[in-house]
Amino acid sequence: MTGVIPPAPPGPGEVLVCCVEIPRALPPETTARLRAALPDDERARHARYGHEGAAGEFLCGRALLRAALSAWSPVAHDAWRFSLNAHGRPAVEHPASEVFFNLSHTRGLVALALGRDPAVGVDVERLDRAVRPLEVADRFFSPDEVAGLRALPDARHRDRFLALWTLKEAYIKARGMGLALPLREFSFAPDDEPVRVRFAPSLDDDAARWRFARVDLDSGHRVAVAARVERLSVRVLRVDLAALAALVGLPGGVRAV
Repeated sequence: MTGVIPPAPPGPGEVLVCCVEIPRALPPETTARLRAALPDDERARHARYGHEGAAGEFLCGRALLRAALSAWSPVAHDAWRFSLNAHGRPAVEHPASEVFFNLSHTRGLVALALGRDPAVGVDVERLDRAVRPLEVADRFFSPDEVAGLRALPDARHRDRFLALWTLKEAYIKARGMGLALPLREFSFAPDDEPVRVRFAPSLDDDAARWRFARVDLDSGHRVAVAARVERLSVRVLRVDLAALAALVGLPGGVRAV
């Protein structure tokens, strides 16, 4: 779906995933307009990036986040302030918001997940990502996941690996702990509908509390969402980069992206 940010934030159990496709190098005018949405400290952080792709991903992600939050509150884009938890996960600090978020980016795409529950996570990966599935799985996946991967024909290794990797990343980001949570301590059954997860006792978590979703985009990216809700509804919104840049380059709060 392509369109504007809805007039109301996501409801209970709903996660809105806003996706922006970005070029490796942003046009100067686009960069200038996106930077207008950021406060001074984030502009300085953007300026410190030495890699064009990483700089653009950071800039687009932060501008998109501020535009979405301002769509539901009469707050200027650059007025939002964020804090980090002990593991580096950002959250809205001021002004207060009923919306929680999580950002993910990879080459060519930024994905922003927005929901009402603080435990929301998103991960995005390119479907053509260069990876050695068995080698990485042996290092990071659970024994059951590795066994399931090895049982598949070689032609299916990449797809299964990306299914598992994006789900695992979305979960650890939803928990707000990143790789402080050992990836080998939980297992996904990605072919099940709904997707099931099993936790080792060491994680002290209840699989019944979690819901997961996977979406393949026509841009060649895979998105996974994790949320601690009773029922999960995921809506994907494609946001045009030029429209976003034009919008956040204007002063004041906004109502649409």
